[in-house]
Amino acid sequence: MRWNFYLTGGILILLGVLTFRYPVEAIMTAGFFIGCGLVASSLNYFTGWYFVRFQRFLALGLLDLIAGVIMLAQPGLSAFFMPFIIGAWLFSTGIARTCAAFWLGGAKIRGWWVVLLNGLALIISALLICASPFVASISIMILLGCILIIAGVFSVVEGITLY
Repeated sequence: MRWNFYLTGGILILLGVLTFRYPVEAIMTAGFFIGCGLVASSLNYFTGWYFVRFQRFLALGLLDLIAGVIMLAQPGLSAFFMPFIIGAWLFSTGIARTCAAFWLGGAKIRGWWVVLLNGLALIISALLICASPFVASISIMILLGCILIIAGVFSVVEGITLY
């Protein structure tokens, strides 16, 4: 088992270093995975719409599906527009959550304010990303590289300390 931790840690550290070394390729790869995530998210929204008939779920599902397909079909273009796509997705999701929070509050459902805070946080994040898309792209890759390296180091340390 110890070697499993060492191998996992080494791979994560290598991926973190490669993210720093090849940021454009890392952005394109992230675009691919985000595209897959958006397609999966659209299926989740469509399922919610099917069972609840909440029209915003249908709209969000279509938006996620379209954005996901575009990101998968055009990796270079998606790398360039990724901050705007992520910003638009966060903004639309934030608006939907904010509207849902007011609906939940009107229905006297407990915890509606948590949905409202989540929606407002998503809207603010979207505005910050779109205000400076280049900085947002670089920040995402720097953060990803740091996370990968830290996770790799922790994995190696786990292998040393647990066994």
